[in-house]
Amino acid sequence: MSARELSIGGGHDNRSPDEEIIDIKMLLKVLIESHTNTRNEMMEILRSSTSHSKTDKGKDKVVENPPPPASNHQKQKVGTFFYCPFLPTILPPSLPIGKNNANSSSGKQEIAQVLGGDDEEYRQPSEVDEAIYVPGRNDQLYEALRVDDLDQATEFLKNNPDAINQAITHDLGTTLHLAVYWNRKTIFVEEIVKLMTPKVLEYKICTNGNTALHTAASRGIIKAAVMMVHKNSKLTQIRNHDGRTPLEYALFFVTSGQKEIVEYLYSVTRNEEPNSPFSGPDGARLICSAIDANFYDLAFCLVKRFPKLVMENSPQHGMCGLELLVRKPFAFPSGTKLTWWQTRIYSLIHVDMNMTYVHLAEPNTCQYSSEFSERDNENPPEYTQAEESFSLTRHTRILMLCLTRVPHLKKSYNHKLMHLQATVLLKQMLVELRNANSTPEIINFFQSKPDIMKISIKHGIIEFVAECLEQFDYLVWQKIANQTMIQMAIAERNDIIVSMLCDFGDTYGEKFSLLSETDGDENTILHYAAKLAPPVQLDLVSGVALQIQRELQWYKGVESIMPRNDKFKRNKEGDTAQVVFTKEHKDLLNEGEVWMKDTSGSCMIVGALIATVAFAAAFTVPGGLISDLDSTKNGAPVFLGRVSFLVFVVADALALFSSITSVLMFLAIYTSRYSEMDFLLSLPQKLIIGLSTLFISMASILAAFGASLYIVVGEKFPQELVPIALLGCAPTALFVWLELPLFYEMLRSTYWVSLFRNHRYIDPRIKKNHNKKKENIVTRVSRD
Repeated sequence: MSARELSIGGGHDNRSPDEEIIDIKMLLKVLIESHTNTRNEMMEILRSSTSHSKTDKGKDKVVENPPPPASNHQKQKVGTFFYCPFLPTILPPSLPIGKNNANSSSGKQEIAQVLGGDDEEYRQPSEVDEAIYVPGRNDQLYEALRVDDLDQATEFLKNNPDAINQAITHDLGTTLHLAVYWNRKTIFVEEIVKLMTPKVLEYKICTNGNTALHTAASRGIIKAAVMMVHKNSKLTQIRNHDGRTPLEYALFFVTSGQKEIVEYLYSVTRNEEPNSPFSGPDGARLICSAIDANFYDLAFCLVKRFPKLVMENSPQHGMCGLELLVRKPFAFPSGTKLTWWQTRIYSLIHVDMNMTYVHLAEPNTCQYSSEFSERDNENPPEYTQAEESFSLTRHTRILMLCLTRVPHLKKSYNHKLMHLQATVLLKQMLVELRNANSTPEIINFFQSKPDIMKISIKHGIIEFVAECLEQFDYLVWQKIANQTMIQMAIAERNDIIVSMLCDFGDTYGEKFSLLSETDGDENTILHYAAKLAPPVQLDLVSGVALQIQRELQWYKGVESIMPRNDKFKRNKEGDTAQVVFTKEHKDLLNEGEVWMKDTSGSCMIVGALIATVAFAAAFTVPGGLISDLDSTKNGAPVFLGRVSFLVFVVADALALFSSITSVLMFLAIYTSRYSEMDFLLSLPQKLIIGLSTLFISMASILAAFGASLYIVVGEKFPQELVPIALLGCAPTALFVWLELPLFYEMLRSTYWVSLFRNHRYIDPRIKKNHNKKKENIVTRVSRD
C-alpha cells in the first residue's frame, strides 16, 4: 500500500480509533522505508563522486555504510546535512516528523515503536545522525533571528530543543551560523554554543563549507570565536571548500575588530601534521594572505617560526611572500609620496617597535606572547637592532598616545608603523633566506623569480635593494632575466638606486667593472639609457619638451660615469647607443616639436597684443596733453608731476620692452631646427626667458592700467579703487597659479639637475698625474 492510498483512506469518518492507529503505523513504516531508500541512494551518489575526486580537502566526509536512524554504534568525523523536502507534503501537520518534534511524548513513543527501539534511545540522538533540513519547520526561528527578536527565538528553542542542532536555511546553516552572521547578542550566542554538542559545531554550510567559526572569523566577532574554540578545539583546523582555515579566512575580511580575532586565531591554530596550515603551499598562502591584509606583524611571526615558507609559492597568489611584499611599494617609506607638511610630521613621529608585536599570541595557546616585550639586552634579536632608536620613555609614550588621537596625526602614525613593520618583515625574510640556503641556491632563487628584483627596482623600493646589497652583495654581478641590477635601474630611470650601486662599486673598487657589464645582446648601460623610458616615468615630467630634456639628461649622465672606451660599443644589431637613442625617441621628438611650436605660437600672440597696447598707451597718456601755444609746457602731459603718472610711464615702458623680448624669444623657438641636443639646454632656456618676460609684461600692463585709472578717477572715487585693484590682480594670480608649476619644473630641470655628478668617470692616467702634482705641491710647501 502506498503513502497516497493510506492518506486517502484516512479520510473516512466511520472508522474506529484502533483502525486509525493501525493506518498511522502503516503510514509511518512506508515513510521510514522511503526515507531510508532515499538516503541510501544519496549516499551512493556521494560515494561515487568522492571516489572520482583527487582530494577530500574542504569537503564533508560521509560514512561508507550509513547506519539506521536509531543506531548509535558508528560515528562520523564531520556531521552532514540532508535536504528532505517531501516529508511535510505527505505527513499531516498534526503528526510528529521524525525525531524533531518535542511537543508530544506519546508521538515519540509511537514512532520509537515503529522504528523498533525504545523511547530513551530515540530521544538521545547519536553524533552520527545527519541533521535534516525540512522546509517550514524552523521558519519561526529563522524569522526571529532575522528581525533580532531574541525573546521569540529563545521561546522557540525552549519548545523545540532539537532545532538547535538542525539546519534552518536552504544552504544548511544552523542557528549558530545565523546568530553569528547577524551578530546577535553575545549572551544568546553563548547559550547556543552551550546547548550544542562539539560535533554540531563542526557542521558546515553546503555552499562554501564554512563552519560557524569561519563565519565568526569573517565578521570579526572574537567572543563567539573564543566560545566555540573552547567547546571544540578542532574547529581551528577545519577547512572550508576552498581549503581555508578560520585563521586564513579571517585575513580576507578586514574590519575594525579583525586585528584582534586574527591574533587570537593565530594563537589557537595548531601546527599539526598532516595538513598543517603552516606548512608547504598552505603556509605560503597564509603568509601571502597576511601581507595582502597588511598584517605585516603576523607575517613576520610566521617567517620567524617557519623560515622555509619564504621560498614557498602560494598557488592562489602565484608567487611567494617576498615577491608579493615588493609588489606593495606603499608599504615602504621610499614608495610613499608625502607633502612637505606630512614629511615634517612623519619625521617627528616616534613608533615604539618594542610594543608592536606584544599583542601577537603565542602559538597553540590562548595566552598572549611576551616574546617581543621581554628582550635580552645583551643579545637582542636580529630584527630589533634596526629599531632600537624607537625605544621611548614612559612620558613620551603617553604623549604619543594622546597626539595620535588627532585624525591627521593618527594617519601619519599608522603610515610610519606600517612602513617600519614592512621593513622589519623584509629584513627578516632576507635573513632567513640567507641562513637557510647556500650562495648558489640563493642565486638560483632570484634567477628563477626575476620579478622580485625587477619589480622592486621598478617601484623604487630602496629598502629592498639596500638590504640585498648587505645580505647578498654578490647579486650585483649576477644577471637576473639577462640583466644586472644597474641595468634594471637605468632602464627604470631610478637615479637613487643607480647612485647606490655606484657607491657600492666604489666601496669594493669595482665600479668601472660593474659599469662595463653587458647583457646577452651586448647592450651596455648606455644602450639602456638610450632606450625610451617607461611611460610611468615620462608622465612624472610636465610637457613633452621637458620629457625629452629629461631623457637627454639621463643619457648624458650615464655617459659621464662609464669608461670612455665603452661609449661607442655596438650591440648585436650593430647599433651604438646614440643610434638607439635616435630610433627610440623619434616619435617623442616630433611630439616635442609640435608642443614647442604650439606653446610659443600662443604666447607670441599674447606678447604681441601687450606690445601693441603698451605702445599705443605711450601716446595716449591719461589726462591728455597741455595745449597752450604760449606756455612753455605746451604738449606736456597734464599730470606730469604726479607720482601716479611716473608709475604709469615706468610700467608702460616695462610692459613694452618685456613683451617685445618675449615675442623675440618665442619667435626664436618657433624657427629653431629642433635637433636632439636643442632640447637639452637651448630650447628650455629660450622658453624660460620667454615665459618670464611675458609674465613681467602682463604684470606691468596691469600696473599701468591701475595707475592710469587712479590718475583719472582716483580723487573723485577713492573707495572704488580698492575692488578695482583686487580685480586687476586676479589675472596675474591666475597666470602664476597655472604656469608657475611648469616654470618651476623648467628651472629645476635646466639649472639644478645634474645626474651622477659624484660618480663621473675620470681617466686613471689623468687622476694619476693629478695626484702627482698634488704630492709635489705638498712637498714644496713642507720644504718652505
